[in-house]
Amino acid sequence: MVEARRQLALPLDLPQSFAGEVLPDSSNAEAMAWLGQEAGWPEHRLALFGPAGVGKSHLLRQQATRRGWRVLQGPALSGVPEPAPTALDDADCVADEEALFHLINACAAAGLPLLLAGRSPPAR
Repeated sequence: MVEARRQLALPLDLPQSFAGEVLPDSSNAEAMAWLGQEAGWPEHRLALFGPAGVGKSHLLRQQATRRGWRVLQGPALSGVPEPAPTALDDADCVADEEALFHLINACAAAGLPLLLAGRSPPAR
């Protein structure tokens, strides 16, 4: 009888790199086209949305890394965030809706870009 081998999970804290990892194809062509036209984003905002596991968060982080923007997590958003170029992941999971409105308004007033990602379209 052969004994099953188990892989040991090592506690490695490896940095995540998002440069050059998203390859353009037909599934993300529209998102990639919009991401490449930041100057054409309505009100300096763009929302990426779709089902879980399609790469929204990955694409959001890659763009934020390339542009030097801060990345915020929707569930952790609270208070009155300072205006800055921002990528907000899980934007549809924000618990403090007032903080989201402050962020949107602050970025708009300062003419700063805001990239959002979530499962639901912004209208929901």
